[in-house]
Amino acid sequence: MRHVIIGGGAAAGAAAGMLRQADAGADITVLCGEKRKPYAKMGLPYLLSGDVEEKNLRLRFPPGIDLRIGCAAARIDTGRRRVILADASRVPYDRLLLATGAVPELPEIDGIDSPRVFTVRNLPDIRGILRRLPPDGGKAVLAGAGPVSMETADALAKRGVRVTFVVSSDRLFSTMLDKPAAEVVERHLAERGVVVRKKEDIVSIEAEGARLRSGVTLAADLIVFGKGVRPDLSLLPGTGIEAGRGVLTDRHQRTNVPDVYAAGDVAETLDIAWDERRVNALWPVAVEQGRVAALNMAGIAADYPGGLARNILRVFGLSIYVAGKGRADGPDVRRAESPGFHRKLVMNGKTLGGAIFIGEIRQEGICTDLIRNRADASPFLSSLMQRSLRYGRKMRRDLKI
Repeated sequence: MRHVIIGGGAAAGAAAGMLRQADAGADITVLCGEKRKPYAKMGLPYLLSGDVEEKNLRLRFPPGIDLRIGCAAARIDTGRRRVILADASRVPYDRLLLATGAVPELPEIDGIDSPRVFTVRNLPDIRGILRRLPPDGGKAVLAGAGPVSMETADALAKRGVRVTFVVSSDRLFSTMLDKPAAEVVERHLAERGVVVRKKEDIVSIEAEGARLRSGVTLAADLIVFGKGVRPDLSLLPGTGIEAGRGVLTDRHQRTNVPDVYAAGDVAETLDIAWDERRVNALWPVAVEQGRVAALNMAGIAADYPGGLARNILRVFGLSIYVAGKGRADGPDVRRAESPGFHRKLVMNGKTLGGAIFIGEIRQEGICTDLIRNRADASPFLSSLMQRSLRYGRKMRRDLKI
């Protein structure tokens, strides 16, 4: 059996490892477009801050894998079951996994090709940012205030850079946090000298810095766009593979084309909490999907129950955990707040639909399990809203999670 994986990230690595376990004699080829060994992109902010070295980000692939570095796929011929590479050579497959990940979304504005403009998606981005920083740290403007921008800003601040956020919405983390939670984070950042300009957009990159819609120009040594990514669907034309925002897959991570699978940031699957198809561009989700796809590619039936969006961040000394429908409103929302402690639980009847923890987040594993398993959370709401952890082990035992 000839298995071909396009990609070199979390989903590709997890799939390659599981394929080797499931089928020791399989022919496994991984086509990695980047001209360097695969690495963990989720660790890039830690590389930027200086907390880790490049060697610590390397992904391990099992022995016996034909790992082709700098080998970019240009086209997929699903009729003849082969991948055509950029150099026009062909790689035949019996089963194919698309793990192409996501690409940054950049606005079409004047100056976007300036050498001061960066995204944070690969090692060259980080190297470029570090080369651009002046000795005194300088100033950085970050477009967007989601997880990528926030972790990047935290890393830059550790290097003495003065950071300013420009966000088009009325709050930070608009896709994750509701307004009360966002205000907690914003107060914390303000106390540390971080500037947030809300309901603004960067409309052009000028010689002095970033020009905003309001007419203000923010001085900047570098401008980082971290507002979001989109699934890399560049290989789909002519394949017949169906896609919405991402590649549509069933519970086995199969696409509509026979023997073609998709996993990771490129795949659109069921979201457990929202009960709808979504792209959850998260490392643990990519690993889960990659393993399920690999088992099915190897002929071992495996179901993917659906993804659960969850984020754990520690930025500017503040810990944040969000899972499921944390930012949603509803008739049954529980809140608790005290200095250094903010919690919100979103209930769907007796089950937990979402959660936000800010400050102390040590019970996040319990919440994740409750949401994922749709377990009855009502007996434990009181303890979940408190700082105490004394019920943690009992809860897991009673819920059998």
